[in-house]
Amino acid sequence: MSRLMHHLLDEAAARRPDGDAVRCGGDALTWGALATRAHGLAHRLRALGVRRHDRVAVFLAKGLDVSVAFYGVLATGGVLVPIDPKSPPQQIARILDAVDARHVVTEPRRAGALAAALALLAEAGRQPVEQVVGLDADGLDGLVDGLGVTPPACLPWSVLEHASSAPDVRVLEDDASYVLHTSGSTGMPKLIRHTHATARAFVDWAADEYRLTADDRLSNHSSHHTCFATFDYYAAARAAATTVILTPAVMMMPGSLSALLESEGVSVWYSVPTALVQLSLRGLLDERDLGALRWVLFAGETFPPKHLQRLRAQLPAARFSHVYGSTEVNVCTYFHVPSQSTAGGSDPEHEVDPESGGAGLPIGRPCANAEALVVDDELEPVPDGTVGELLIRGATVMSGYWDDDAKNAHALVRIPAPGGFERTFFRTGDRVRWLPSGDLAFGGRADLQVKVRGHRVELEEVEAALLRVDGVDEAVVVTLPDGEGSLALHAAVVVAERLQADPAAADGIVGALRTLLPPHAVPARVAVRDALPRTPTGKVDRRAVRRDATSPDTGETT
Repeated sequence: MSRLMHHLLDEAAARRPDGDAVRCGGDALTWGALATRAHGLAHRLRALGVRRHDRVAVFLAKGLDVSVAFYGVLATGGVLVPIDPKSPPQQIARILDAVDARHVVTEPRRAGALAAALALLAEAGRQPVEQVVGLDADGLDGLVDGLGVTPPACLPWSVLEHASSAPDVRVLEDDASYVLHTSGSTGMPKLIRHTHATARAFVDWAADEYRLTADDRLSNHSSHHTCFATFDYYAAARAAATTVILTPAVMMMPGSLSALLESEGVSVWYSVPTALVQLSLRGLLDERDLGALRWVLFAGETFPPKHLQRLRAQLPAARFSHVYGSTEVNVCTYFHVPSQSTAGGSDPEHEVDPESGGAGLPIGRPCANAEALVVDDELEPVPDGTVGELLIRGATVMSGYWDDDAKNAHALVRIPAPGGFERTFFRTGDRVRWLPSGDLAFGGRADLQVKVRGHRVELEEVEAALLRVDGVDEAVVVTLPDGEGSLALHAAVVVAERLQADPAAADGIVGALRTLLPPHAVPARVAVRDALPRTPTGKVDRRAVRRDATSPDTGETT
């Protein structure tokens, strides 16, 4: 039997029809209700012309309807294209055009942004969207008047019917299941194609490795267009567990977020470390009972050791796991942070002393059915212990970038194998080395190594030094032209409350850095900020930091 993504819904509904599938803001959908609603949407989309391989965009804010839309699209045999609900019209238009999406599932709150995107497409002479589910019949008419756009046909959510089963559509595991978008270095979205097989491989591994059960409640912190959501929604379905959707309003206030985690009994958390740092510093954790939380997973950026140590002390019942992998590979390596007890976790043979091999946590060892190679610039393997680029192959690796031969040729490389065969590996762009323990140590991004006045500087090492300075809670370092044909380092930091009103805080930080770093690695500018700009996954938005650094501000030193 084929293992398709929408089969997860049917299996969960059969196992636990009356159990909560998703919860949000006090409302909930059971697995049975989610299945009948998603099946009804799938039948309606088929009636509107969606066929196997057609791309269907989902442009929704966080809420219960997200799961309905996801499974409804997948059950048509079409390709799910989630769009960040905070995307500007230009980004929406680029994605719709790139994947040639003729159908969109949305809601009234997104009508204005969608109309503006359709106008941009029409202005460029591109084919507009033909059908929109989620808006009244006149939902876009008034918004596109005078824009030269023929409004697409609209259908409100209220007319969708429930159905007991999905449409009978032939879908193969190798068919595309969804296309996720991330920001490229130029701001143009990278469109990443995952098949049912690559997505299910990750879901199955994650559910097994973290021993998810129907009693678990998984938090959904990240936006649903990211690879984090693959774990939050689909791994939960694999176990017939519950996904607790965290809305932006709740996430803005760490104290409210921790209260929700307590009241909902969240047992598994997955996010970037930054969200956990905020929870630790400002989440009033000493006032909460988070004993239900058994796993804390983090990925996407380095977890500053001082913050990790504090959070582990605040959540003594939880186990922590560092998972690694870009959207292109879902997750490809993992490292369970050692704890005094391995109850409820995985085989302790995977646990390694985090101090082995240097500062910071290892990114661990390859997941099941994955292989890692560490290579030099010529793609030749390097000796153990030598730093090189990480290549990954395995069941969870994307099938490729959508309609981008140049990116695919660079990122997906063929390595000879015995017998005249070849193996395809993904180039991560990350620098790593093998530790004696059999784990991989992260050595930074290749694109975050820069030259300053002839010296090589690792931006992440400068950030790590900043975080060792007393009173610095968050830090990011970017490069700016120095006006003399070279680069200068610029740091933006968030400091502890006791330093926020101190006009000399930046000077003190620079002074401390001079005891930790060589002169060429000390930032020329340090700006104290109330907060750092974030991407939809919660990572620091380096482009936004760079833009801010070129505008007049206060609170910085040179």
